[in-house]
Amino acid sequence: MKNELKWQSEIYPYLSDKLTHGIDRLPTAALCKISEIRLRAGGAVSVTVGSKNTVVRDDKGEPLSVNAAECADLFAGLCGGAVYKYENQIKNGYITIAGGHRVGFCGTAVYDADRLVTVRDISSITFRISRQIKNAAREIIGSLVSDERIYSALIVSEPCGGKTTILSDLARLISNLGKRCAVVDERGEICSVYGGVPQKDVGMLTDVLNCYSKGDGMMTALRCLSPQLIICDEIGAKSDADAMLEAMNAGVPVIATAHASNEDDLFGRPQIERLIDYGAIDKIFFLQGNSNPGIVRKVITVNRYDEDSWSSDDSD
Repeated sequence: MKNELKWQSEIYPYLSDKLTHGIDRLPTAALCKISEIRLRAGGAVSVTVGSKNTVVRDDKGEPLSVNAAECADLFAGLCGGAVYKYENQIKNGYITIAGGHRVGFCGTAVYDADRLVTVRDISSITFRISRQIKNAAREIIGSLVSDERIYSALIVSEPCGGKTTILSDLARLISNLGKRCAVVDERGEICSVYGGVPQKDVGMLTDVLNCYSKGDGMMTALRCLSPQLIICDEIGAKSDADAMLEAMNAGVPVIATAHASNEDDLFGRPQIERLIDYGAIDKIFFLQGNSNPGIVRKVITVNRYDEDSWSSDDSD
């Protein structure tokens, strides 16, 4: 129970008493499973548990809300009162705090020509609670690692399906098998780095390239770190696929994620088709989704020597 509620000591210092008291009125079972806390200027404060959004209420049963000034104060607190030091993170729309929790936000965009330079008048703030579930990848690691090789793979699901949790655990498990892993953590979610230190246990032999783009991160890893495996988050853009193909050409497997709700959704994407055609993906794991995060629904093994010869294993 203590570990499930550890996030409170890390997030509550940023919140007002009215918000923490309101959240603490939720059942303990819900508090242990909260994935997000959302604040909106002029709107309701809510929490996400599984796929359900619940409005946070005061002791009279009225919905709690925050105003623009409260959002501004909270945001300044997240930046330690020195917003200027966080310009790059603000531009990217999130900040990572102690414990590895990611705080996303939006407001009014400020552009210089066609380049987003910052965000002002923050109107929504979302705390995404970071939890490490060790052995979340135990079900699939045997399909990915053998004595001779590590297979390239995609972990696929809709949002909040457990993809990142599995990636973090794969880094830990494979690294602890004595393999050099490089994690390109573009969004800071796989390893949850804070102050230069991963807040998640990602293994003894894992190098973390925090906030690198996938292209820059993979090239840096290949040139400087001699990895035996590269792990990264969502593959979507052409530049992501280009980087994955560069790794393949260097003989380094990549395990990555992809957002998709089903097979048709995934295989209809040009970059995924391209990666399959070039033999950059050996296996595809489809998860059940946010109704049952982290559970494998189906495995497809891609025969890189015969693109028409695939095998699948339904795990429903």
